[in-house]
Amino acid sequence: MNTLRYEMNSNPYGPAPAFQPPLVPPPAPVRNSRTAVTTLIVLASLLLVSTGVFVTLFLMASNDHIDTVARLDNRQQELTEMDGRLASAEAARKQADERNTRLKASNATMSSCVKAMQHYLWDGLADEQRTAAARDLLTKCR
Repeated sequence: MNTLRYEMNSNPYGPAPAFQPPLVPPPAPVRNSRTAVTTLIVLASLLLVSTGVFVTLFLMASNDHIDTVARLDNRQQELTEMDGRLASAEAARKQADERNTRLKASNATMSSCVKAMQHYLWDGLADEQRTAAARDLLTKCR
């Protein structure tokens, strides 16, 4: 049964046409040599123009980079200078704080002396009170 099926021509599409090779290939179009040269010249000029544009852009970017680096160096110098000023101002502030602390301690000491002097001079003391006030004054004002 299998062999019978292959022996029968049961192609639903009909017989395949026989292969026929092409007779002669179509002739290639003749190019004008002027068109080819013109095309090459146009392409070369576009290449040169685009190269010039990119070189110009590169040089401009390079100059901008150099200017930016110079500005950055100037800013870093200013920052270093400001850091120095800040350090000197901080040192001056610390010295002023230390001086204020010493003056406050001295003021506390002197205020007891001033109060003793005011008591001795203005309170109208009797002789014994005056002697005690004078000793107190000498003790506090050393």
